[in-house]
Amino acid sequence: MKKDSPTILIVLFFSITVRAQVGQNLIPIKIDKSTANLSIKQGEETSFSFQLKKDFYYSITVEQKGIDVTVGLKDRNGKTIQDVDSPNGRFGSEKIIFSPDSSGDFILTMKPLAESSNAKEGNYSVTIQSPPKKLKKMSLKALEQDFDILKNAFIETNIGLWYNTYTQFDSLCNLQKHKIKDGMTALDFYQIVAPMVTYTKEGHCAIQTSEETSNYIRQHGQYFPFLVKILDKKVYILNDLDLYKTKGMLISKINGNSIESILEKFLTIEPADGYNITSKYRWIETAFSKYYLRFFEQQPIAFDLELVNPKTGEKINYNQIPALTFKQYGKFVAKETKFIPNYNFKEPAALKIDTLNSTATLTVNTFSTNDYTGGRKGFKEFLAKSFQTIADRKIKHLIIDIRKNEGGAQAMEDHLMSYLVGQEYPKYKYAEIPSFTYSFLDYTAYRDKKSRDDFEKELKAEFYRSTDGRYLDLPGKYKCDTPQTNYFKGDLYILISGLSFSGGSEFAALAKNYTSARFIGEETGGGYYGNTSGFFIHYTLPNSKLTGRIPLIKFVVEEKQNGIPFGHGVMPDHEVQPKIEEYLSGYDTEMEFVKGLIKNK
Repeated sequence: MKKDSPTILIVLFFSITVRAQVGQNLIPIKIDKSTANLSIKQGEETSFSFQLKKDFYYSITVEQKGIDVTVGLKDRNGKTIQDVDSPNGRFGSEKIIFSPDSSGDFILTMKPLAESSNAKEGNYSVTIQSPPKKLKKMSLKALEQDFDILKNAFIETNIGLWYNTYTQFDSLCNLQKHKIKDGMTALDFYQIVAPMVTYTKEGHCAIQTSEETSNYIRQHGQYFPFLVKILDKKVYILNDLDLYKTKGMLISKINGNSIESILEKFLTIEPADGYNITSKYRWIETAFSKYYLRFFEQQPIAFDLELVNPKTGEKINYNQIPALTFKQYGKFVAKETKFIPNYNFKEPAALKIDTLNSTATLTVNTFSTNDYTGGRKGFKEFLAKSFQTIADRKIKHLIIDIRKNEGGAQAMEDHLMSYLVGQEYPKYKYAEIPSFTYSFLDYTAYRDKKSRDDFEKELKAEFYRSTDGRYLDLPGKYKCDTPQTNYFKGDLYILISGLSFSGGSEFAALAKNYTSARFIGEETGGGYYGNTSGFFIHYTLPNSKLTGRIPLIKFVVEEKQNGIPFGHGVMPDHEVQPKIEEYLSGYDTEMEFVKGLIKNK
C-alpha cells in the first residue's frame, strides 16, 4: 500500500514527567528524549499517562524493535480515541497525531499484536516531543551528509534504476544536491529531496517531513480551505465555502500562483510507478492543501482566488478567503466529504446482483487484511459466498470495480483471480532483492546486531543467491492460487483508475494476461510490468530527521504481448472519465458506460 502510514505522535508541553506502568514498575520519561529500550512480552500491556494542553499538537513515536505492538490512545475515563497498528511488522514506528479539544489527562497503551507470526517478546522505545516555535537551521555539512546517505541507500537498493540508468539518476541527484545551502531548515531540505524520491519512478518509495517539521506545521500551518478534483489536467473545486459559491469552478490562480505552476510542482514531488500520471493526479487531489502549504506558503492568512466558470468561461475573483488551521482543516474535510458522493469507500468489498440483466457487480475497494473482519480469512469467505451466489443465479456478466483499490496484503489479488481462471498460471517472471544487508541500516530500525540478524533471516526465508549472483525468490514462494471449481466463465468487465495501485494494479495485470476482460476507466496507477514493494526499509536521516521508506522486492510480472508501453499501467479498452457535474451529482459515468456495453451486447 501507498502513502503515509498513521503516526503516533503525542508531544508533551513544558517539562512534564511522564510515567509508564509495566506491572508494578513506573518508568519516568523525559520530554524531547527517547527512552531506553523497554521490553514487553506477549500478553503484557504497558500504559503511559499524559497531561495534554488544549489545541497543542503533541506527538509520541513508538519504535518497534523486534516485536509488533498495537498502540491505543484513551481519555482519562478509558474511552478509546485512536487505535494504531501500521502494517510494518516487528520493526519500524507506530505513530498517532492528537490535539485535545480541552486540557486534561490521557493514556497511551501498548501491547504486542496477538498473532502467531509475532515475536514472543521484544523491545521498543518511546520518544515524546513538543511542537517547536520555529524550525532549526542546519549546517551545509550536515545536510550534505543526509543527502549522501539517502542517495547511497537508493543506489544500494537499486531504487530508481529500473526506469533510469545510473548516469541519469546520478545527474538528477547532483542537480538537487547543488541546491543545498548553509542554514536551511529540515523543511527546506525536504523540498530539495522530494523530487529525488519521485525520480526513482517507484510509487511505493516515500519520504516524509521530520517530526519537528510535522509538529511545527500542525501547530502553525495554514491550509487551503477547499477540496479538489483533477479531470483532464484541470483542477475543479468540490465545495462551496460560506458565502463563496465555488463548487464546480475551475481554479486559475491561488494567491497569484497559476494552477499550471502549482500542478507542475506537485507532479515533481509525487512518486509513481514508471511514467504513470493517473496515480499522481489521484493522490494530489487528496493532498492538495498539504502540498500547497509545504511547497508554496506555510502561513498564509488568507487566499485570493481566480476561478473560471467551466460552462461560460467567465472569470471570478474571490479575495481574502480565510485560511484554516490544521485542526479546522481536519474537521472541514470530515464534514465536506460526507456530501461528495463516493469520495471515500464505506466498506472494503460488496456484491450487487441485477437479476433482470443477469449482471453482478463485485466491488473490491482494498486488499488490506485489516479492513476485513477476520482478516484474510474474512476476505476469502466473502469471495466464496459472492461467487457461489453468482453461480447459483447463473449470472452472465460480471463487473469488478477496483477503482479505489490501492492494494494491501500479498496474494489477496491471487485469490480473487482464482475465481476468474480455470487453470494455474505463472504470476511473476521472478521476484528479486538487491542483497541481504545494506550499509545504511545504521539509520533504520535494524541498527543493532540482533535486529540485523532478524532482518537477514527474514529475507533468507524468501530469497536465495543464484549462481549468477542475483538474489531471487525461492521456487514456489509466489505461486498463484489453485483455481476454484466454480470460477466465473461469463463476460468480464473491470473498472480501473489511477488509484488501482500495488495489489490492485497487479490484479488488473493478471486479469489482462489470463482473462478476456474488458477494461474501462483510466490507466491503472501501478505498473503493468510489476512494481517494487513487498518489504520496506524505513529510515530516518541523522541530521534533518526526514523519514521515509524504501521498497525492497522487485516483482516482475510474466507479461503478455499486448502492446502496453513499458513503464505504464494497464490501459483501458474504453477510456472513460466523468464530467465535473456528473462527479458532483453522484452519477457514476464509468459504471453506466459498462452497463451500456452489457445492454448493447
